[in-house]
Amino acid sequence: MKEIIEAVSAAVHEKWMESKRAQGVNSRLAEDGEELMVPYEQLSEKAKDLDRGSVQATIDAIERAGFTITKAKEAGARK
Repeated sequence: MKEIIEAVSAAVHEKWMESKRAQGVNSRLAEDGEELMVPYEQLSEKAKDLDRGSVQATIDAIERAGFTITKAKEAGARK
């Protein structure tokens, strides 16, 4: 599950940055002053935990709804 959370968190963060840039936002600071408009890999663990928390909450909701998340056999494969 950790692999899924990390991969989805990185993707969610990238989409969040795309959305912000589309709105003309080029900088976004966390409450502690950390710049969040950087690639996921460059974020502090504290900042990554924000994305991880959102992803975990989403996975929990999907599972409560009776669905299961599995990794596709081939990267990028969709059903």
